[in-house]
Amino acid sequence: MSEFGPFEIQKFAKQLKGNDQMMFTSQYDSAKKDPGTMMLLAVILGGWGVDRFMLGDMGMGLLKLLTLGGCGILWLVDIFSVKDRTGEFNRKKAQEIFYSIKG
Repeated sequence: MSEFGPFEIQKFAKQLKGNDQMMFTSQYDSAKKDPGTMMLLAVILGGWGVDRFMLGDMGMGLLKLLTLGGCGILWLVDIFSVKDRTGEFNRKKAQEIFYSIKG
């Protein structure tokens, strides 16, 4: 899946009016995760599941923590998949915020 970018955010914001657009943008900016930062976390602290915890995947984060990254296997897999998971996390957050504002 592709990275969740500014074009998709604008599509959400255009469906809202005035203050609702500002509220959406503000809430999304505070909730989103940066793919570069998540990649860095996956490489450096991924063996302890920090990348999974940051993206709200508590079960897999706990598994990685208890097995030290699945003896390195899960850590390696997550290095290659962290950007897609971050994009999906950001997409879900944008949808949640949009629907909570729109009602």
